[in-house]
This record gives sequence, structure tokens and C-alpha cells, in this order.
Amino acid sequence: MDRKTATGKGPGNGGMMQVLVRHFGLHLRLFVATNALLTIANVLTGPPWWAFWVLLVTGTAFTAHYLAYRVATVDDAWVDQRTDDVHDRSYDRGHIESIEQRQKGPSPSD
Repeated sequence: MDRKTATGKGPGNGGMMQVLVRHFGLHLRLFVATNALLTIANVLTGPPWWAFWVLLVTGTAFTAHYLAYRVATVDDAWVDQRTDDVHDRSYDRGHIESIEQRQKGPSPSD
């Protein structure tokens, strides 16, 4: 499987994914700065605590952007590394090995 990142070279990667990847850092800085300033302003002015709702809405938007960014920047090396990590940290190694054997099919001696 030859998966490309959001460089526009892989199948299904449009201009929107390139924009999401390119602007992720800017979105992160704006998210932190805006919510920090609004929270400080809310603390200085006192109740009601309206900054919470702004944080909730912008946090939801930022989470969606982060997930899209992660999807767009996944490559085969990351997938292989993550698969190896999960496999190595398994507490029930015998169960995983039995699943692998079932997926390979019956052995020639069976």
C-alpha cells in the first residue's frame, strides 16, 4: 500500500486537505491566544463565566481541525510504527498470536 500525505500527489487529496495541513499551526496559535485573552478578560470582569462557552465552541472546531490534520499526515512509516507499538505492548500476547495464526490459515501439517 503506497499512501501519500497531503502533498496533492496521492489519490483523494484535494486542495482542502493541503489548506488544513498548512494552516494547522496558525489555527493552534490563534486558538490558544484567543481563549487565553478571553479567559483573562472574563476573570477580570467576574461572573457570569461566558468564556467557557467560547472555549467549548472553538475547542470543538479545533478538535475537528486536528483530526483532519492527523488523517492528512498519516504515512506508512507511522502506521507500521504504531502497529508494532500496539503489538509489543499487548498484555495478552498469546491471544494476538492465535489471531495471527488464524489469519494465515491452517498450517501445511494440518
